[in-house]
Amino acid sequence: MGTSYSITDKFGEDLACLLAEKIVKRYTDFHSAAFIKEVAVSTKGKTYTQRVEVIADLLDIHLPFAYKEAIHILLSILGEENPKETGMFTNFYWVLPIGKYVEKYGLSDYNVSMRAIAEITKRNTGEYAIRPFIRNFPAHTLQIMESGRNLTIFTCGAWHRKDCAQNYRGLQD
Repeated sequence: MGTSYSITDKFGEDLACLLAEKIVKRYTDFHSAAFIKEVAVSTKGKTYTQRVEVIADLLDIHLPFAYKEAIHILLSILGEENPKETGMFTNFYWVLPIGKYVEKYGLSDYNVSMRAIAEITKRNTGEYAIRPFIRNFPAHTLQIMESGRNLTIFTCGAWHRKDCAQNYRGLQD
């Protein structure tokens, strides 16, 4: 059998091992074996987007309950920034569940989440993570995006903050 180039295949047990290896170095109470097993079982037969969400949900279960503490751990594993703004789905694909984690669990802590999205965007995309913030806090979030604060809050093709903010205005409705 040949090499698989499916993005879906990247979001399963191997990714769980990679994340667990990174997390346990920063959070020694992380139960790697349980996390890996649950990801392996829970992602079988799922689509790419379903797998990303499953992994984010399992991170929520296995990381500390407090969002600020959990996101601090996740941001600490991000490592070097993506120097070329390319390779998001080859070299930095493993960051996608972290963005989904912010998207699903970060609404209650706006400022921490905005900083997290800015950091995620330096390696992958915050395009999806930003959406619930636009929907729930449209004026403030779009103001931040249009002003260029927080440097790169999300990606939308290239790094054109004002153009993307205009495209995302439709999410307010």
